[in-house]
Amino acid sequence: MRKALLASASALALSCSAAEAAPPVSWTGFYVGANAGYGWGSTSPVQIFDLGPVPAGAPPNYHPNGFIGGGQAGYNWQTGMWVFGGEVDFSGLGVRGDSSLSPFFGGKGFANTGTFSSRYDWLFTARLRGGFLVTPTWLIYVTGGLAVTQVRDSATVQIPETWTWTQTSTLTGGTIGGGIETMFGPNWTARLEYLYARFKDTAPPGVIVDGPAAGTALDPTFSFNHNLNVIRFAFNYKFGS
Repeated sequence: MRKALLASASALALSCSAAEAAPPVSWTGFYVGANAGYGWGSTSPVQIFDLGPVPAGAPPNYHPNGFIGGGQAGYNWQTGMWVFGGEVDFSGLGVRGDSSLSPFFGGKGFANTGTFSSRYDWLFTARLRGGFLVTPTWLIYVTGGLAVTQVRDSATVQIPETWTWTQTSTLTGGTIGGGIETMFGPNWTARLEYLYARFKDTAPPGVIVDGPAAGTALDPTFSFNHNLNVIRFAFNYKFGS
């Protein structure tokens, strides 16, 4: 029994010595990293201009979705169990979706179709972050700030001539979100993050593509709304000790 107690005391003393010798964990410093994940949204086109005496059906809703991947850079400042900072990131997007309605016009004696689509090409955010360390190596945080994206919206109506409304826009909006991050090495962190971004609506101009009136400009007829949800994993390297 005495030997067992002595062995236990020795092991505890060695553990305490090792803990005292280990450098304290610090989140303060600049970092860079990479991220990858999935993005999705919902689009509900709205007809804002009357196309004529023949009633049109309500434009169909659809849900753009796809891959997101890119990189980020930022700075953290730790005070006690609190961590604050700022971050910028840029990601390429493969987020797209479309939907069709046939017949789009009622009362016509021939087939007609309306097709709507949106494609997001990239996303930039500049955000503030703030969080609490539940342990020295685990951080829960919230984040929010500026979001900028490029989106291409289009609507095409076959009646049977082709009428199309198309526009590629760079949109500015806002984003909020949060995540959980762990420091798994002296200079390495990994995180799981969710962001929601909302952007302004667009109303693309149109043109008649074929038929006797080909080339005739059309007034903006459909409005598109834009929002994105993003969930992604990220790894960061923190400079300094």
